[in-house]
Amino acid sequence: MKNILISSLRAVAFASALLLVPAIASAKDNAPADPAAQLLALSGIVPVKAAGPYVQVGSYRIWVSSHLGKPSAVTSDGSWLYDDFTADQSPARGTLVVRFNQGRVSQLTLVSSAVETAMLTAPANVNGATQIASK
Repeated sequence: MKNILISSLRAVAFASALLLVPAIASAKDNAPADPAAQLLALSGIVPVKAAGPYVQVGSYRIWVSSHLGKPSAVTSDGSWLYDDFTADQSPARGTLVVRFNQGRVSQLTLVSSAVETAMLTAPANVNGATQIASK
């Protein structure tokens, strides 16, 4: 009786493992292979160090314009958006957002199309630094 019970438990464990193999394999196939693609898929925003070899944090606005050209769009807070950028060695593709502070680049990010849409449709007078949240 004890041998039959142990054999049955082994058979059930083996069958369960076989049923999980396709689920695990498909999860690995669907998951982005690199951190930039994962971050873009999960949060919609990927910080980047530079846009090409010339534009980085601290670059002047005129420098950005001369190297990246005219932006695809400008948000209400003055950020410049450039469509169709990719992260280095990654399939992550989105819109490059260039934020300025006192005429110089203060932040570079790659955002998803959903985040881009939200940025473009935000009211002009909304500025997170001056708002107060309450419950």
